[in-house]
Parts: sequence; structure tokens; C-alpha cells
Amino acid sequence: MLFASIYTYRGTVTEESQKRLLNLFVNWKTPEGFTIKSQYSFADGSGGLVLIDAECEVAALEGTAPWIPFLEFRTIPIVEIEKAIPVFLAAAAWRDSVK
Repeated sequence: MLFASIYTYRGTVTEESQKRLLNLFVNWKTPEGFTIKSQYSFADGSGGLVLIDAECEVAALEGTAPWIPFLEFRTIPIVEIEKAIPVFLAAAAWRDSVK
């Protein structure tokens, strides 16, 4: 299952808290069933975006839980566009069929 996870920092980021977070991250191993497909930092320093492939929502939680003291997450399931378009077309056809 694919997820887009947008994260922002909790509270004020200090030099000390940033160093702690970075040290944890470089020493972290992703849990079973959780793969980071890509990760980006927002250029304004407010947080970032992670594209995650997780076996289930529990795996997604296991992958984000270590960071909860530092980061606030908004994690949303996503669908590849080539899979989403047929669903949107079918939904539109159904709406058109209802008079």
C-alpha cells in the first residue's frame, strides 16, 4: 500500500533537537514491511514529504512512530494515477447513469 506522509516539526526546532533527530535518523533501520520510496525536505525547513510503501497501516505506523516526539505526520493512502483513472471514470459513468 502506498502512502504520502507530510511531516512538520513539533514545537520550536533547536540546534540540539535537530542534531538529535538527525543522529536518530542515520542510525535507524526501517521496520519489516515498510519501505521509503523517496523522501524530500521542504526548502523552507518546515518539514518534508515521504513516499512510503507499507504492507499495511500497522507497518506505516511502525515506520513513523519513532519520530512522533519530533514530527507531526499527515499520512494519506495514495493510488498510482494509471490505477486511479479507471476508478474515476467508472464513478463518473455511474453518476451519469443516475437520473
